[in-house]
Amino acid sequence: MADILSSGVPVKPVAQNYHQAFAHIAALTGTDPNTTIVNFRCIHDAIKNAPAHSYDGTLPQLWKTFLDYQARGHGVFLNVNQLDGNGRELANVQFIRAHVVDLDNLSAAQNFERAAAWFPSPSFAVQTSPSKYHCYWPVTPYRDNDRYTLIQRKLRQLFDGDKSVIDPTRMLRLAGTLHLKDTSAPHLVQCWSLAGHGYQTPPEALEGALASVNVIDGVGGRHELGEPSLAAPSLDWIRFALKLLDPNDLDRGDWISFSAAVKQAGWTLTDPDTLFHIWSDWCARYNTIGHDGKPRVNDPGENLKQWLSFRNTEVGWPSIERRVPSLLAYRTLATPPAQTALAQPAVTTATLPTPPMPAPPELDCSGEMLTHMEQQQWFKGCVLIGPENRIIGPRGIRYDVGSFNASYGGKRFIIDALGKVTDEAWKAATRSTLWTVPKVDGTCFRPDLPTGEITGDGLGRSYLNTYVPARIETLAGDPTPFLRHLALVLPNADDQRILIEFLAHNARYPGHKIPWAPVIQSVEGVGKNVFKHVIRHVIDKQYFYQPKAKQLNDSGSKFNGWMDSKLFFLVDEIKVDERRDMVETLKPFVTETELEIEGKGANQRMADTPSNWMFFSNHKDAIPINANARRFAIFFSPIQTLDDLRSRGMDDTYFNSLYAWLGDHQNGAHRMGLRIVANYLLTYPIERGALPTRAPITSSTAEALIESRGWLETMIAEAVDDQRNGFRAGWINTAALAALLREQRKDVKPRTIGDAIRALGYRSVGQAGRGYFQDDVVFPNRRGRLWNIDPLANVANYGRSQSYE
Repeated sequence: MADILSSGVPVKPVAQNYHQAFAHIAALTGTDPNTTIVNFRCIHDAIKNAPAHSYDGTLPQLWKTFLDYQARGHGVFLNVNQLDGNGRELANVQFIRAHVVDLDNLSAAQNFERAAAWFPSPSFAVQTSPSKYHCYWPVTPYRDNDRYTLIQRKLRQLFDGDKSVIDPTRMLRLAGTLHLKDTSAPHLVQCWSLAGHGYQTPPEALEGALASVNVIDGVGGRHELGEPSLAAPSLDWIRFALKLLDPNDLDRGDWISFSAAVKQAGWTLTDPDTLFHIWSDWCARYNTIGHDGKPRVNDPGENLKQWLSFRNTEVGWPSIERRVPSLLAYRTLATPPAQTALAQPAVTTATLPTPPMPAPPELDCSGEMLTHMEQQQWFKGCVLIGPENRIIGPRGIRYDVGSFNASYGGKRFIIDALGKVTDEAWKAATRSTLWTVPKVDGTCFRPDLPTGEITGDGLGRSYLNTYVPARIETLAGDPTPFLRHLALVLPNADDQRILIEFLAHNARYPGHKIPWAPVIQSVEGVGKNVFKHVIRHVIDKQYFYQPKAKQLNDSGSKFNGWMDSKLFFLVDEIKVDERRDMVETLKPFVTETELEIEGKGANQRMADTPSNWMFFSNHKDAIPINANARRFAIFFSPIQTLDDLRSRGMDDTYFNSLYAWLGDHQNGAHRMGLRIVANYLLTYPIERGALPTRAPITSSTAEALIESRGWLETMIAEAVDDQRNGFRAGWINTAALAALLREQRKDVKPRTIGDAIRALGYRSVGQAGRGYFQDDVVFPNRRGRLWNIDPLANVANYGRSQSYE
């Protein structure tokens, strides 16, 4: 807006709309209208011999000029293609930038619907006057006037367009200006986007789509009354067509054209007087208010004059069907519907939103019969997953043929250009020749993308995003009961903060992968279910899953279809086995955003896994960690015995009161407390991505490292604590360790030894310069590998540090 004002353009220039003009030029040229030079022409709309005025310049430069000419009755036009600025002849065409079809005849509205639904899709439409349209296809720029003309001729043939709009120097009306042919009722020329908006169509794509169109030259043949090819099926069909069309909806030109079609269509079906009276009864319904506020009524004398002037016509029954498209659908019936009084459809006027490019108004789908344009509204958000042969609806529900017909049926759907009708929603949505729902190769689960967005991969396959945001019930209130329970379970303030931030980030940013998981350990009966109920509520039960620990260990790593389309997993009673295989199973689950998913009886596939994890256990060694661990944040509750519970007042009365406040299904299902905690978490001040990428250090981390030690690490740590030879002053000598293992009758691989020492925080610093009897009396000359807590330690100092030298 600042740029417009700075150019001196008034905010409300008469009835014109600068924003519409701006949008028109931007969509046509694909460039900034503030700097794009366009060829314009001001032509008087009423006085045909008035001189025209041409201008080359930008819209901001010329807008005041256009307003001045409009005030004097001139229409404003722009050249569809780029000229060189030296004239308006074919030789001055610098390059082709758009193809266009001008729809201005009796069936313009129906032809516009066909053009808008065609592929390649047009980019935008311009309405020049009521029921008159221009459809534009901006193209990849090219230079070939003859090629342009041939494509234009085929477009006009296919969509019954204005036969004169074929040359590349053609001028068409500029959106945002006034159409002034009827000075008593100026019409604002308006534009809006169509399906191809923002896309430049290669001319080769248009040529391919138009390959079967045979160009017919000339203005079309006129036929004497009684032409068989223009006759209606019966006189009843003419009566029915007149019932469906309100003469008050037609301007004078449309009324004359339609009337001529009626005379031609019925000429051979009855005598002239009967046909005239049928038509006259229809004309008698004309009673409206003109643009000047004066009443307009039927004029029988004018009617007779016009009727007698129809001696030969180009139009007949086919043009009536195009004007009243529902006739094609009703033709599927054996006879016209009963000739009872028909309720006239309400005429609604939609106000187009302010550009840059407005969207067309939604269609009314309240009738029994739906055109293909109305079907696009009726089936909005539905997408066919081809390999599954299922349709996914806008709420993420999958439908097979039967359930889709049941859910979206109850209408009759027009499915081809001849008006064929079906009552099967699935057939209309997937097999119509006029329009079908989008079709994709698979689905993805991406909370970071809009619901229903279609993405692709490097192989050209398409995927529908099936994530639908959950509507979480919240309630403003005091979350103290929940926070007090958290403080009892984890009294350390930093631990509480870490867990609250974890829960709040999951609540506020569902699907944002957190590459670590909390592990809460305590005695049984500490109320860990409180956290489970809160998470399930704030994530939504559809996206929450609680796999069994045994399921993870036995088959969870192979048959893991349960992981598909979930946001949060909570595992209770986690405990790894002695081999610690489950830890390796869990690592990719916790960190990876894509995994191979395989359900029983289903093929493997890569799937999105934006889910986060949390674990509960009664065992301190449930999930072992080491000093470099980054996937698990360990929380040991001080409540480790039943006496610990009792000393804190956590008895049946406490828990009954807490769960009653939460209001889960076993406690009235009012969810008051759950809604209050959800509100607390959803409004908690934390930014997206604010959590660390490694598991944070907790008050339990040091103890967890000790609890996580295997027998070898424990044995080495005890040797260090006992200040044995070879284990003193921050040193460990593998020669001394070998002697200890021999003493304990243990056999360990060298690599395992290195892993165990490294897990205790030591670093390899080199080989000992000599062997020492004190380290190994059996092999006193063995030179062991030396490790130290200081990675820069000097191996030469080892003997002195052990008091060997």
